[in-house]
Amino acid sequence: MREGGNTVELLRHQFRHGAPALPLRHSARSALQPAAGQEPDAEWIDDVMIVISELVQNVSQHTRSHGELIVSIQPGTVLVEVGDSSTTVPLTPHPGPLRAGGRGLRLVDAISQQWGVRTCPEGKVVWARLPVSARS
Repeated sequence: MREGGNTVELLRHQFRHGAPALPLRHSARSALQPAAGQEPDAEWIDDVMIVISELVQNVSQHTRSHGELIVSIQPGTVLVEVGDSSTTVPLTPHPGPLRAGGRGLRLVDAISQQWGVRTCPEGKVVWARLPVSARS
């Protein structure tokens, strides 16, 4: 776990191309629950898990590269970042009603406050920021 300013890095985990997202989700859930402060809302945790699944699976389905998941928390927000060595920026096409896939980034867009892509010399990082939500 690394801290920088108001940001606390909760999880940094490298994964192999084709690896399932489930083990990463378990690690992220374990790191997020105590870090969220008060008792976290179960739906919020589920939203973060969906974002992690979608971003990790995009690396496996659309690149030939290994990846890295980073989950950080700041006051009021959690940041999910998934990096890989591909320089191809993901697209959000309009999937047809009979197409099985192609909705992942639209789902990330609907769940998160904001998301984007940051290119770097080693590839790219797709990131999403979600508000931290605790039970009332």
